[in-house]
Amino acid sequence: MTSEGRDDLIWYASYGSNVNRARFLCYLEGGTPVGTLLPQRGARDRSLPRDDAPCTFRSAIRFAGYSARWEGAPALLEHRRASPGALGRRYLITKEQFVDVVAQENGAEGPLSIPFDEVLPDGHTLIDTRAYDTIIGLDPVDGIPVATFTSSDIPEQRPAAAPSAAYLATIVRGLAEVHDLDHETLAQRLHRADGVAPTWTIRQIQRLLNNGTTDTV
Repeated sequence: MTSEGRDDLIWYASYGSNVNRARFLCYLEGGTPVGTLLPQRGARDRSLPRDDAPCTFRSAIRFAGYSARWEGAPALLEHRRASPGALGRRYLITKEQFVDVVAQENGAEGPLSIPFDEVLPDGHTLIDTRAYDTIIGLDPVDGIPVATFTSSDIPEQRPAAAPSAAYLATIVRGLAEVHDLDHETLAQRLHRADGVAPTWTIRQIQRLLNNGTTDTV
């Protein structure tokens, strides 16, 4: 890969439903994710990610607010550091694709303006959009920048709320695709996130993985 080609790439580090590859590809190729009724238009460049890999954040996630798409609280990456941090998945995509993913996550009809030169490790860069209006830079991988996005409305200061079965199932199944961890450990890690308990128990999260059911009984 030429240096010119590398300059156009970024690792998008995901922590919510986009850890599920099939769900994430709807943002690139277009389509309706399983568990929702709202289609995504896709990116201008519909190429598949060049690579993907597991990752771990330095912060935890909190479920807060309400997503009409998922009929429950969405995941937000907290601003404060935490140990252990949230499990995630990173995708190697173009910066243009990253812009289109952020736009669709925010329900924006057109491309957003993201100043990639200002996206530095541990830095928070505000962009002019709605819910996910803060780009967070992470440590680069092999010289390629890594970034994710969250809310400037500090998640850890917001009331926690429960995610829906479809949303939680999408996340935990995506984590199982990429992390070499047993189902109990994955369920325990996700159960630590504020907003999951008391609506969801570790056993119920495991059930979403083992049986594919969304039964909350």
